[in-house]
Amino acid sequence: MPLIEISIAGRRHQVQCGDGEEPRVRKLAAYIDSKATEIARGTPKAGGSELLMLTGLFITDELFDLYAELQRWRSGGEGGPPDGLSEEAASVIDRVAARLEQLAVALENT
Repeated sequence: MPLIEISIAGRRHQVQCGDGEEPRVRKLAAYIDSKATEIARGTPKAGGSELLMLTGLFITDELFDLYAELQRWRSGGEGGPPDGLSEEAASVIDRVAARLEQLAVALENT
C-alpha cells in the first residue's frame, strides 16, 4: 500500500492508501484542507483538534444536506430530479451518496 504525504491546516501527514487511490486521497485531503482554511479564517482562535472537529462537522453538514436532497428525489417530493434523469444517472447518484456516507463514517472515526 502506497504511503503519501498530504497537508491539512498547515500540517503534513503521512497516510497509507490503496494502490491507485493516491490521486483520490490527495483530492479528498485538498477538499478538507480548503474547508479547514475557510473555517480558520472565520474562527481564528480555533486550532489543532478543535479546527479539525469543526471541519468534520462542516463537511458532515454538507453530506447530510446532500443525503436529504437525494431522499427527496427518491420520494418524488418537491425539488425532485431534473426532467429526463435516467436510471443510469440515478444509479450514479446512489453510488456517490453511499461513498459520501462511508467518508462521513471515516471522518467520525478519526
